[in-house]
Amino acid sequence: MKIKKIDLLYSDPVEDGWRPSFCRIYTDTGLYGDGEVALSYGAVSHAAFAEMHDLAPLLIGMNPLEHEVIWEKLYRQSFFGLNAGPVIFGAISAFDIALWDIKGKYYHAPLHELLGGEQQRRVRAYASQLQMG
Repeated sequence: MKIKKIDLLYSDPVEDGWRPSFCRIYTDTGLYGDGEVALSYGAVSHAAFAEMHDLAPLLIGMNPLEHEVIWEKLYRQSFFGLNAGPVIFGAISAFDIALWDIKGKYYHAPLHELLGGEQQRRVRAYASQLQMG
């Protein structure tokens, strides 16, 4: 299986300047995965989308099930990778989320099973966006 195409979407601004960026990675088998960069406020959202745009071509032709190989390539072979900060790590994480989506579909398994199995029956939730009301 190989990555054949990546679509990037820079959404229209939503309330309070929130503007998320998304990716969809397509494979030659018809599977695809979706990811999002978490840097969605202010000027950093522009930078995160631009970084995704720069990194996407590096993924074409790679095996989407080889997360570590892809991480190493994006980290070591991109211009800003070795001087990494939140923008490049945000872009890489968006692709990584999409790759896990593909892996879950490929193995017909939920992500928690692929990551080692259920550890707790209940998880405490917290509010991380209190500034949004």
